[in-house]
Amino acid sequence: MAAKSLNEVSSPQSTQMTVSDETSPRGWYAVILLGIVSMLSFVDRGVMALFVQPMKRDFALSDTEVSLLLGLAFTLPYVVVGFPMSRLIDRGNRRNLIAGCLGIWSLATAICGVAQNYWTLFVCRFVTGGAESVNTSGSLSMIADAVPREKMPRAFAIQSAGVAGGAALSLLIGGVLYGMLVDIPPTHVAGIGVIHNWQLVFMIVGIPGMLAAALMFLTVPEPRRKGGTRPEGYPLREVIGFVKSVKSLHIPLLSGMLVMAIMTSGFSAWMPAFYERTYGWGPQTVGPMLGAVSLFSSIAGLIAGTKFTEWLGRRKDDANVRVMVIAQTLAQPLLIAMPLMPNPWLALGCAAIANTFGVMSAPAFSAALQVTTPNEMRAQVNVMYAASITAVGGTVGPTLIGFLTDFVAGSEGDLRYVLVAVKLLFGPLSVFLIWRAMAPYGDALRQ
Repeated sequence: MAAKSLNEVSSPQSTQMTVSDETSPRGWYAVILLGIVSMLSFVDRGVMALFVQPMKRDFALSDTEVSLLLGLAFTLPYVVVGFPMSRLIDRGNRRNLIAGCLGIWSLATAICGVAQNYWTLFVCRFVTGGAESVNTSGSLSMIADAVPREKMPRAFAIQSAGVAGGAALSLLIGGVLYGMLVDIPPTHVAGIGVIHNWQLVFMIVGIPGMLAAALMFLTVPEPRRKGGTRPEGYPLREVIGFVKSVKSLHIPLLSGMLVMAIMTSGFSAWMPAFYERTYGWGPQTVGPMLGAVSLFSSIAGLIAGTKFTEWLGRRKDDANVRVMVIAQTLAQPLLIAMPLMPNPWLALGCAAIANTFGVMSAPAFSAALQVTTPNEMRAQVNVMYAASITAVGGTVGPTLIGFLTDFVAGSEGDLRYVLVAVKLLFGPLSVFLIWRAMAPYGDALRQ
């Protein structure tokens, strides 16, 4: 079948919605709870990065083996499960899928607390990655139907706040919990084996997700699909045809996001180890520090990004992608300088300002993708981006840094120089590629 244009697959006659749809508080309740789900997702996926050194010590692992836990073990199932599940999201009950998968990945996180070897951790991460693949595409699709188009940047800022909050809280809560448990010696549990103090953190952070899954299932309504013309959804062949019809937008935008994901995923995975190796801050110190800095700078960035995007959107057709270019351009110099700082406080300062700028682009990116994609294709296009970003960035970033530290730098203490090299290589390239998508995005939106 020939590729269909945006106008052909989403006709004006199919976009009717009532005033109550636009103003219903139930829609905003759904947005807030989906933000909480995203927060829990990033807590569960991010907390492992805090325990690189304890895992290496207790399970006798190399940096490369740890990088596979942080990367491939999570990203491979994210892709394998994400694409077929996106088809269900586009035509099924998104609320039920998200709630069920939330319960599964929370349980898998808790089981990390009783793992006795590397491969048990690997399997738990594998299950977590597969289940979490539903969250991003499902949440973005639900949010696009829960609020009117002009409010999408604000709604996606709430969802992005959950993402940023989860990434921060994985360090903040994980570090505080580890500090409380640090004096507990390894304990032998009959029928299981030896449980280390850092494993107790996994048990604790897994519990809230199981409770939130029940709340999601019982209280969040499934929103009516707006602008939908195909209740049965579009097959992958037609989705690919649509993406090809606007390839001038998607090729540079996806490429830029992939390059950016390599460096951001690598930085996130190795940042606690960087502070411990460079400045001597253990998990109980670096976790709360990094978490607090990330949390407050992310909130500031999301508020500023939302206001800036809505203001620019009234003046420029390409506002969403233009905001991404501006925000990432401002962040790059600080991210390059951060690992070279002579003390941890200056490094944290650079990280805070850079994160504020970088996070400004998150609501704009989510909105850009939704408003240029037909309703029953959104989950599949979302997962094309999310799975690709997670697979490439989440695998290549942590593994590349671990490999370069093991086999090129040759010393744990040289991790800081590896981080600088990766940022210099990928940072400017990502900004250039996103800039190339700016004009095609404006054209697609005007259609």
